Amino acid sequence: AVVSTQSTGALYTTQFTGLHQVTIETYDLLINALIKQEQYDEAIEELRATKEAKVLKYGEYSKQLATHHKLLGSVFLLTEKTKDALIEFKKCLKVLAVVQSSPTEMTIAIKKTVQSLEANKETRPMFKLY
Repeated sequence: AVVSTQSTGALYTTQFTGLHQVTIETYDLLINALIKQEQYDEAIEELRATKEAKVLKYGEYSKQLATHHKLLGSVFLLTEKTKDALIEFKKCLKVLAVVQSSPTEMTIAIKKTVQSLEANKETRPMFKLY
């Protein structure tokens, strides 16, 4: 089954103002389905469209937003947009530095991925994508 998205992110932001948690979670499921079906451009579009809603709901420094940046960075990496991936992973680490009392296994893996990308060694995430 192929998932089709016709400006759903724009509709989502306009219609729901991004404040309903169930709606946000539903879009996260859609984004994961797009990624699993290797519809990366559509996933990037949806991730970009839903970021503002997550900031409004959870705050700029929240685990949800950190996860959002990690996922967007991962999709950029899958599409060989290394510079964009690096930007998103660094944003993720910045948020995690605020919301975590100590680094988790995921944080360490993201740091290693950033170091590898900066050294131009690795082009795949060193952590579970979703």
